[in-house]
Amino acid sequence: MNIAAIILLAITLAYACFQRAGVAPEEWLPCVLATGIVASLYFLIPRRRRVPRMNRVALVCAFAAVGVAALQLAPLPVGLVRILSPARVELLRAAAPALGGMPRFVTLTVAPYDTARWTLTLAAYAVVFLLVRDATIRLNRFPWAAVWPLIVITTLEGILGFSQAYVAGAAQATGTYSSWDHYAGLLEMALPFPAMYAVAILQRNRRPQGIPARAALQASGMLIASAFLLIAIVFSLSRTGFFSALVALLVAAALTLSVRGWREEHAASAPRWRRMLPAAAIAAVVLAGFVLLPSAPLVARFSDLAHTQDITADTRAQLWRDTVPLIKDYPLFGCGLGTYESCFLKYKTVAPMNTADFAHNDYLQVLAELGIIGFAAGLAFVLRVLAGAGRNVLYAHSVDERCRSIACVAAMTAMLLHSFVDFNMYVPANAMVFAWIAGVAGASLQLPRRHRASRGAASPGGGEDRGTDVRMRESGRQPA
Repeated sequence: MNIAAIILLAITLAYACFQRAGVAPEEWLPCVLATGIVASLYFLIPRRRRVPRMNRVALVCAFAAVGVAALQLAPLPVGLVRILSPARVELLRAAAPALGGMPRFVTLTVAPYDTARWTLTLAAYAVVFLLVRDATIRLNRFPWAAVWPLIVITTLEGILGFSQAYVAGAAQATGTYSSWDHYAGLLEMALPFPAMYAVAILQRNRRPQGIPARAALQASGMLIASAFLLIAIVFSLSRTGFFSALVALLVAAALTLSVRGWREEHAASAPRWRRMLPAAAIAAVVLAGFVLLPSAPLVARFSDLAHTQDITADTRAQLWRDTVPLIKDYPLFGCGLGTYESCFLKYKTVAPMNTADFAHNDYLQVLAELGIIGFAAGLAFVLRVLAGAGRNVLYAHSVDERCRSIACVAAMTAMLLHSFVDFNMYVPANAMVFAWIAGVAGASLQLPRRHRASRGAASPGGGEDRGTDVRMRESGRQPA
């Protein structure tokens, strides 16, 4: 059932990606329905093995974020809404002549239909997170089973983007997406996974006589997939996507080299500068890639920093400035999830002939729509998952688990960086991928008691080092 659920969820994700990222409601709502059906079948079937409960902080934050969106739809007395959101009541008062008077009950959101649609979407992301986390824990014998769908889907997108730009001669690679920035956002999240999968294959198959041919071929296939993803990002001409992808690779390399258990036996006694040399070399390679990898059109895009796909940099900055008064008017519970376009008209001073449907900054838009409470809950949830995955990098019990956690940290870091200047979290397919990755990372948030006890006694190098030290002490030898 675990593999079947992952496959069905992967089909749903593939449909969303190949239907222009599911941006249109008629293309995304079937995915929400399919996700709900798969999750219902998955969680309603009784299991023999019980999965450990998730960390309480992460669980409370996740339910709080979804709960704030649901609360915005609840009809509340006008007197209570006047306390919670005075600007909402003032808006009603201005519309009272057209409405025939002030209603007795009103919602916190200014557009209940839009909020209802986005609340269902947010609930679908939460379901994806819970299902992927549960399946990842149950499939602990196959650490990369839950990651394979992401690698396959995004590699196909990368090959398609490569064909568009290199074979067909298109100006930019967009895959099945309408926006090259969002296309690059999808690929940058997936890039660390095939790269770290290749590292895991090589590490676990390292032998004194060399690496077996089968393992070498598997690692080569993963590296080829990584190359397609990176090349497609370059051909997308997305500056932030390219920069975020390099940051993801830098984070993955730095975490890989920082784990003591992976260093050579003599590295612990080597001088500090010598131990830092591999990390510095990786950083130099990534910086060199920033200089050497971009194509001529991408270099031209970097030289013209004032323009993006849709708006200029000045317009984007003005959008951010105009969003601040909207946040101040709806500080606690926001104006309603998915209602930025409707509420922003009152505060918009830039580009009067154009409609601003997004703030081009996920943090500002979520803060405006969900308020301080919803924003803080969502951000705390993401940071808690990220911290749990980072801790698992140090205390993982296997090479595969460690490499998977490193890939999760790198992928989430790339998207959190990209979200400062774009709205990838409002692109359903990209947000679903982020929830999927968070689910894989969330498998380490809460472990069985026996695992937590062993991790408490483990060395910073990981569980493998502790087992090696125990075996050496039993044989009367001292570990190197």
